[in-house]
Amino acid sequence: MALVIKKWYASEVPNEEGNYVHLVGREAGLFAWLLSVIGLDPTTEIQIKDKLIIFSAASLSGRSTRVIPMQSITSAYYGYEKPWKEALLIAVLLSPVFFIGLLLGPLYYFLNKTLAIGVVEASSWSGGFAFKRSVIEGQNIDEKQAYRVIEVVRKLIEKQTT
Repeated sequence: MALVIKKWYASEVPNEEGNYVHLVGREAGLFAWLLSVIGLDPTTEIQIKDKLIIFSAASLSGRSTRVIPMQSITSAYYGYEKPWKEALLIAVLLSPVFFIGLLLGPLYYFLNKTLAIGVVEASSWSGGFAFKRSVIEGQNIDEKQAYRVIEVVRKLIEKQTT
């Protein structure tokens, strides 16, 4: 399930907390947003520091955290999915109904493009998350920004091996 981004920081310069990358996502939807407003915020978070990566996942029933030394990272990945088939199907099926399909098809495509980023650890554990545009938070992360995360990770890995 794709998350919507609540917080996005990716730079070759660490922020005040020492993070080169700090991403926070929550489940999509109005109900999940209402839970976050009242402080019941099930989120997924990734922090990439100089020498380690921290993955955290919270739900209404608890939290789990995985701390990975940077030298244990074997690869990083990113990708994207564009739901053009579903959008086209919506547009075609609903266009006879007052041309509403011509509005809903592109809207579905616009709101459901999904990007994914992650890393693979030496133990073969793969961690990452998929995310999509957040209308409520106003976050729109594109492919170029997702690739930037991978570039930061690559440079940090190279820094560890030299």
